[in-house]
Amino acid sequence: MVIAEPLPAQVLAPLTQLVNWLAWFVLLLCVARATFVGGQLALRIYREEAIEGFIGSLAAAALLGSASALAIAILPT
Repeated sequence: MVIAEPLPAQVLAPLTQLVNWLAWFVLLLCVARATFVGGQLALRIYREEAIEGFIGSLAAAALLGSASALAIAILPT
């Protein structure tokens, strides 16, 4: 079994920072989407229509959480 050498610190630090920024950006988008869908939810309940967008926003936030954990596990510190 061949074990790969860890990435040099000059490569790893910017890559880790980029992943962190991307995670925060996607989380911000999830929060904005959940807020927007919450407003739609209020209108659709009033009009007795379907409510599927909110579940999609929650699924995206859960996917982001698992992707961040995988990235942290893969990228050594």
